[in-house]
Amino acid sequence: MKFELLQLEEDRIRYLLSGVTAAFANGIRRACMSEVPVLAIDEIGLYDNTSVLFDEQIGLRLGEVPLRAEDLDIFCQPEDCQCGGTGCPGCRVEFMLSSEGPGMVYSRDIQFTDPGVKPAFDKIPIVILGDGEKLVIEGYATKHVGTEHTKWQAGTLCGYKNQPCIVVADSCDGCGKCVEVCPRNLLSVEGGRAKTTNMLECSLCKLCVDACEPGAIKLSPIMDSFVVSIESSGTLPAKDLVAKAAEEIKKRAEDLDAKLAELA
Repeated sequence: MKFELLQLEEDRIRYLLSGVTAAFANGIRRACMSEVPVLAIDEIGLYDNTSVLFDEQIGLRLGEVPLRAEDLDIFCQPEDCQCGGTGCPGCRVEFMLSSEGPGMVYSRDIQFTDPGVKPAFDKIPIVILGDGEKLVIEGYATKHVGTEHTKWQAGTLCGYKNQPCIVVADSCDGCGKCVEVCPRNLLSVEGGRAKTTNMLECSLCKLCVDACEPGAIKLSPIMDSFVVSIESSGTLPAKDLVAKAAEEIKKRAEDLDAKLAELA
């Protein structure tokens, strides 16, 4: 297996993965989206809500606010906690939200008892409060995975594609038709021949193949090489998200190996 980093930002990572199967690349994608445990607001208690939104709508909006922890590993999932899931500082973190209008209530107004936990983004709108309207809420956040609910989904836009392979034959006469039809402007004519400028951005649409003479351009996917793009919801840096997804896959593989060894 070969790994080549193509792009790295706080909330996005893009890399080239070679020498693997499509199932392996898809496993990383699925793990990033639904198998990495993160914090999210789980239950709330509304003491006062005179806004225009129903209680249920307020609860849904709070649940979808991505939360970031300085040290996510200090929290465990309720079913794995020593308290048995009844609730303790090891498996939940409490919060308070108290606002009075007029004005907009933002995610930054959510205050957690643990100073290391806060919303990943400060300006996510919750509700507009009119003059004299109030919103008083208490509740707690827990750590789960995206398979249980989308609010625990750590990855958002996660996908992969086969690495394209574009070969320009000697019969190319540099007519430029392929350059005109390419929707991503990845081709140019240099020295009387077509040339790719950024092969990894190719979507394999094959418009260039259809526009040229038969056999002038050959376009095919490399079956064991993939361009993988992962975006984080904000709960984790993108590079940490991919690392934790790989750890989850490794853990599941080791558990399966141990169970198969017991049956042998």
